[in-house]
Amino acid sequence: MSHITVCARFRPSSSKEKQNGNDSVCIQCIDAETFSFKDEKDEEFVFSFDRVFYEKSEQAEVYKFLALPIVRDAVDAINGTVITFGQTGAGKTYSMEGPGILECDEQKKGLLPRVVEGIFDSLSPSDESMAYSVKLSMVEIYMEKVRDLFDLSKDNIQIKESKSRGILLPGVTEITVLDPAQALQTLSRGIANRAVGETRILL
Repeated sequence: MSHITVCARFRPSSSKEKQNGNDSVCIQCIDAETFSFKDEKDEEFVFSFDRVFYEKSEQAEVYKFLALPIVRDAVDAINGTVITFGQTGAGKTYSMEGPGILECDEQKKGLLPRVVEGIFDSLSPSDESMAYSVKLSMVEIYMEKVRDLFDLSKDNIQIKESKSRGILLPGVTEITVLDPAQALQTLSRGIANRAVGETRILL
């Protein structure tokens, strides 16, 4: 069984696309999870996914299929990652954050606030003798350097690898958080420090 799940998400046309009359379709649906695409040389490529989320798919559906299993594994000390890929305007930020990670609309919440809430819900101990702590670090790779988004003076964090502990980032800022609200407020500060650039579509 693969440990990697690959999904696609289709968003509705934007208002700008509708104004431009841009209704062209460059892919063909073979079945619910398989699509074909032809390039400018008329060469066909076929792509299959574990799950496809269409424009009417809810944020909660994406979380339950993609991120909830990762949350459950994380509580058992199993690492997990969600990677989004797509051109600027494809909907990556909306899927990950929603309108904003501090957005209170339950329907619009993205993966990040749902994951934070899911982790704290999973850690609520039924046994009062149990104790846990949640710490946040936030980095980005920018210009081939690892930057600490909680402390921008740390702009060249070195990546180390340990056989027992996996990937390590010595010196990276760790902030202890006590509840989902504090975690999201902290993450929002890190998000504000990201270097955001445009990723154009490759054809």
